[in-house]
Amino acid sequence: MQVNGTKLLEMKREATQLFNDAETILLKPDATAEDKTKAADMVTEAKGITTDIENLMAIKAAAGSLEQVVLTEAKKQPEKPAHGFKSAGQFYQAVYNQKFNGHNDPRLKMHIAPDEPDTGAHSNNEGWQSKTLVESIGASGGFTVPIEQLNSLYMWEPDAATIQSRSTVIPMARRSLRIPVLNQTGTTSGQPHWWGGVLAKWTEEAGEKDETEPTFRQIELVAHKLATYTEAADELLEDSGQALEALLANSFRGAFDWYKEEAFLNGTGAGQPLGVIRANATISVARAAAGAIALADIVNMLQSFQGTNPVWVITQSALSQLMLLNGPAGNASYVFMPSAREGMPGTLFGYPVIFNEHCPVLGAAGDIGLYDFKKYLVGVSKETTIDTSKHYKFRNDITSWRAVARVDGQPWLSSPLTYSDGSTQVSPFVILGTTIST
Repeated sequence: MQVNGTKLLEMKREATQLFNDAETILLKPDATAEDKTKAADMVTEAKGITTDIENLMAIKAAAGSLEQVVLTEAKKQPEKPAHGFKSAGQFYQAVYNQKFNGHNDPRLKMHIAPDEPDTGAHSNNEGWQSKTLVESIGASGGFTVPIEQLNSLYMWEPDAATIQSRSTVIPMARRSLRIPVLNQTGTTSGQPHWWGGVLAKWTEEAGEKDETEPTFRQIELVAHKLATYTEAADELLEDSGQALEALLANSFRGAFDWYKEEAFLNGTGAGQPLGVIRANATISVARAAAGAIALADIVNMLQSFQGTNPVWVITQSALSQLMLLNGPAGNASYVFMPSAREGMPGTLFGYPVIFNEHCPVLGAAGDIGLYDFKKYLVGVSKETTIDTSKHYKFRNDITSWRAVARVDGQPWLSSPLTYSDGSTQVSPFVILGTTIST
């Protein structure tokens, strides 16, 4: 087998050039990750060529050393014509012929700076070299491509708050507001308790009448403060692609609506509104089975409810329970969804259904509730107000924002209402509680 010394020489030059180019890239102080990756590829390629040379040298070893063969063959190579032009006109003419007429001039050779990575370079048989500028490598043109960023901010907004809009809202001019209410807490059988103790009696003509009068209670709404605060550097406000002030205002109002909805449903009444789930007027119906919602539970809740504006407020985790509700053995037709081909209905037994993230998880007391929020009072001393100041940290070039709201909420009923039978109780607030055993 005859090994071409010229080919070996070219391979050696190619490997040397790759090592030199890789070294040049890695020594650049501003080398990017893309440049370093390219340098690593060059080293890998050069190592592969070196391995090929070693294999060929082993084949040629029987005929003499590879270096002698390479030198001998190199001496046989014809001298290349001198690269030079007598005038600028000759140079321009050669470039023109090379580009447009396909006439390769051996005197033409693209110059590559020693510290410039030769990405995309290739040469033809006549020695002409060309280089392709690419976007993926900074030094080869990528630095000229601007980075694009959308000025719109995408966000997923939660479901709208619904409790306050369905409640009885009372403006408050002071910190507290006292409200007289009729005392409807009586439990004596044979008497109506709707009118706070007012009784009537059948009597004969000119007979003496028994004296009767209503009794009253007083509840108090106390404005509880809900607040938040944010600071931002003035440079950020000036340079940001987003309208930060509008974004903060929207975020503050949305957050306040979230916290008020949470309190109106689950609030303890200590430093915050009293939520309907914890209120004394709320009836808790025992659950038939732990961690589940059965048709019997829904029926029992309806049996304890009394109100004119009913709405179901249910945890999202109970959706599968509702979808699979069916009737008793004698009438096992689907209750919540009569057909899987149709969209999920928005009512349960004719009353609207609202899935609310503030409900307790499935199986906990209040995971499903039936409410008439018109019987729930929301006192508003101060709607959500957003103020901004450049003076608080003027020395630090920082702008601050604060948001404040003052509200309270509670039912005006202090207990469920007892029917005249002395035992049946109803309420505008009914929740599904825990199991009977617990």
